[in-house]
Amino acid sequence: MINNNNLAVLLIGLTLVATDSHAKTLLTSDPTPLIALQGAKLHLAPGQILEQGTLLIEGNRIKAVLTGNDIPAGARVVEMAGLDIYPGFIDPFTQYGISFDYPTETKSTPVYEIKRIGGNAANGAVHAEKQWSQYFAPDNEAASSWINSGFTSVQSAKLDGIFRGQGVHVSLADKIANDLVYRAQGNHYLSFDKGSSAQDYPSSLMGAMALIRQTFMDAAWYNENRSKLSAAASAGQLEFNAALQGLGNTQAQYFIFDTPDLNNQQRASALMHEFKLTGALLGNGREYARIDEIKAKGYPLILPLNFPAAPDVSQPGREYQLKLADLRHWERAAGNGQALEQAGIGFALTLHGIEDKKDFWPRLQKAIKAGLSEQTALAALTTQAASIAGIADTAGKLSPGFVADLAIYQGNPFSDGKLVSVFLQGQEKVIVPREQLAVTGDYTVTINGQTVPVEVSYDQGLKLKVADKSALLTGTGSAFTTRIELPGLDGKPRLTLDFHALKAVAYANDGSQTPLMLVKIDNNSDTDSEPAVSEARASSYVGKLTFPNVAFGRESLPEQDKVHIQGATVWTSESQGMLENADIIISKGKILSIGTDLMTPPGYQRIDGTGKHVTAGIVDEHSHIALNGGTNEGTDAVTSEVRIGDVLDPEDVSLYRSLAGGVTTAQLLHGSANPIGGQSQLIKLRWGENAEDLKYQGAPASIKFALGENVKQSNWGDEFTIRFPQSRMGVESVMADAFDAAREYQRDIKAFNALDKRSRAERISPRPNLRLEAVAEVLDKGRDVHIHSYVQSEILMFLRLAETYGFKVKAFTHVLEGYKVAKELAAHGAGASTFSDWWAYKFEVYDAIVQNACLMHQAGVLTSLNSDSFEMQRRLNQEAAKSMMYCDMSAEDAWKMITINPAKQLGIDKETGSLKEGKVADLVLWDANPLSVYARTEAVWIDGKRFYDRETDKQMQAAQASERQALVAKILSLDESEKTGEKSEQKQEPLWHCDSHYIAFGTRATHLGNQHQHQGAH
Repeated sequence: MINNNNLAVLLIGLTLVATDSHAKTLLTSDPTPLIALQGAKLHLAPGQILEQGTLLIEGNRIKAVLTGNDIPAGARVVEMAGLDIYPGFIDPFTQYGISFDYPTETKSTPVYEIKRIGGNAANGAVHAEKQWSQYFAPDNEAASSWINSGFTSVQSAKLDGIFRGQGVHVSLADKIANDLVYRAQGNHYLSFDKGSSAQDYPSSLMGAMALIRQTFMDAAWYNENRSKLSAAASAGQLEFNAALQGLGNTQAQYFIFDTPDLNNQQRASALMHEFKLTGALLGNGREYARIDEIKAKGYPLILPLNFPAAPDVSQPGREYQLKLADLRHWERAAGNGQALEQAGIGFALTLHGIEDKKDFWPRLQKAIKAGLSEQTALAALTTQAASIAGIADTAGKLSPGFVADLAIYQGNPFSDGKLVSVFLQGQEKVIVPREQLAVTGDYTVTINGQTVPVEVSYDQGLKLKVADKSALLTGTGSAFTTRIELPGLDGKPRLTLDFHALKAVAYANDGSQTPLMLVKIDNNSDTDSEPAVSEARASSYVGKLTFPNVAFGRESLPEQDKVHIQGATVWTSESQGMLENADIIISKGKILSIGTDLMTPPGYQRIDGTGKHVTAGIVDEHSHIALNGGTNEGTDAVTSEVRIGDVLDPEDVSLYRSLAGGVTTAQLLHGSANPIGGQSQLIKLRWGENAEDLKYQGAPASIKFALGENVKQSNWGDEFTIRFPQSRMGVESVMADAFDAAREYQRDIKAFNALDKRSRAERISPRPNLRLEAVAEVLDKGRDVHIHSYVQSEILMFLRLAETYGFKVKAFTHVLEGYKVAKELAAHGAGASTFSDWWAYKFEVYDAIVQNACLMHQAGVLTSLNSDSFEMQRRLNQEAAKSMMYCDMSAEDAWKMITINPAKQLGIDKETGSLKEGKVADLVLWDANPLSVYARTEAVWIDGKRFYDRETDKQMQAAQASERQALVAKILSLDESEKTGEKSEQKQEPLWHCDSHYIAFGTRATHLGNQHQHQGAH
């Protein structure tokens, strides 16, 4: 607290320091001012405190940190006793001072190409050439949001597009832009959101990832080949591309990736790791739920304090409409910072994501109460933020040579301290008038012999509080007046106070005066050391933390079982058929033995299988579960560069539900929006594992092709009539053209690599093309084709096309007219994965018959059944049974259609799909014949680990009901002021179908629905 004897000095200091930089324009320059801020506690850097020192400022820089009284002659001394001086806070993720907008256009039809102007990229979401220092203009009104929270500089960029350009780091001072730039060529900004781009591509998350991947490869190619243009023998011409040139050497750049959720955070990390990039990720506030994954990637975070408002549980029963995940997040959001700190993950803080910027400090203080240390919080505002912003040698510390950006507080800002002023490049901007600050504090006043406590505080003005009454003070210097009720005096007397003389006078309405004596209370006890985090402060959560952190998430992953199932009916899906009253033993993830009356090895769990059935886990050849951001990249006729494996969603509860239906393996396919779609991903339904660990390692690569109505946009509406192809014969043409282009691409690469070293150094190398590389893998038999199909004419066309280009079709999927061409399918060696009894839901399905699977099977076609539906996948066992009803298929053959047959079509039959000694222990224990509608799974093993257990499921349901009630009770116990926060905007994924037409990102983000209405569209 500042004593009254220093008030005059403070007022002189205020006059000297707070000058208007635009007050005059003279030919002669003022001498560089030398200012000594004396007597404050200096927070030099996190963990480094000088209890009483002097900060010497020369111009806009810190000249020295002094510990004694050796202040240079001529320095203007400003007394700062009782105040804390911190380095000015830094926000590395803003859009401050950038008023630029990209041109917009009204569109009624899809935009497949954009205008090429000024060397821009071919895609409208790539703006890597933008250097936002060229567009920056200070905005004093906007700057106040940061300044009033103690921030003195920010890194800024236009937050629009996927490659957003190079940021600029600027001071928040009131000067011309030229004087404010700390780092003109700042960090590159990245996102998965294409923003305002009118171009249709990409419309999906996997498309955005493919565009990023291709752009980084293009940048490396471009910058490698630019140096060859001067060579006399250079062949070919390299287009000028400002965006690729702007990226330069990507490994020498620093990237800040906007990642709005946990899954995208991991995707961004994977991309940055793939291209050996350095950078930071924008946090989302839920990092506590995936802390180990985040730590393993090693990237620092920029953390918004976007704490959610308490869910509305005011009406009884409303809590059952809330997701358990949202209730859990509400409780743990404030503890996110502590979780990151404990894990050793560095982070900076940002005002981004907070609707009302005034909420920043109350939320940070809430995070401190939840366990975040003040030292880590300070680092997140200073040194860590400076490091991420690339200005660690300029700002973030109180150190000689650093810019004089300061935040001055009365008291501890991490508890209840008040921001007094900020210094912006050596010039002070007052937040609390210093003459008013000098009189704040606790007093007592004696009125007619009664001692009454008095509090003087500043909050949008100076306030006097006596007992339970408060009033604003008006005045200047140390003399103020107000009207307020006083104990022992009638009415509401006028009151004058002289805080310098510690005197006051109360004037009654009748003119009588009552002199009063003020006594200042000294509260300057040394209590500034940070207290240890108490147990109550650190953690009192009633909600659980699981992976995924949703309903039915796991608190721990299952271990490999040692199990002996005795006396069950074992469906081998092998030549042995069904074994009655048989045993099966699993260990170390494998099937150890199958037989009758087997001895139980020591340490193995026995399960009585009497009356029960054991089968191989169900394999689904065609699924679209567990995906983020769309299953179609339908914006081009060929999108073979996109990868379903990029967009796995391990938090999709469909994984758990399908697992409970006995499914252990599924191929996740691109949709059917284009003739050549994206690369598929085979997964095992390991509920509780992360996205990478869902992947079936070692499985053959595959890709989705498609025929029929969807790819020629038959049912897309009148807007979609300009993309080629619009006819079935055009589909063949597109595919043949892609195959020819891929062959030409391969020839060009081969020819270039065959050149001698000197010739390669002089010639432009072939441009990398991820789209053609994937098609070339098909021609080289390195990637299997699974093709969406319906009518016989197109099935025959593609058989001929494949044979012309020398590859085998792995499987025709849906293939509802397969019965018409079964002999041709068998002769080619193609598999067929169909539906049991779906028909007539669109024109090309009118000839579908329920005997299709049987007829193809009888003709020697390797036949399976698929779901193509998040819902039907849970009951594929019943779908298999339908062929027994429709055409007397045997039970064993029916069961093979959802186990070993699809495993063969996927190239994984040597490992899974049947029960055989030595195979992987992917198996299901059923309580009845699995082809019965009454059969239920009791347990499901994947790799010998019990990922589903019915009894455990019942226990989880009961535990989650109790947890939900405890969280609701916690919310109901809060005051209304404690329930405030941001609206929860956790994105709700649609349930993807094969033909979901979806725009995932940008200003037009929407789910346009499916191209036909049928349960589980195809």
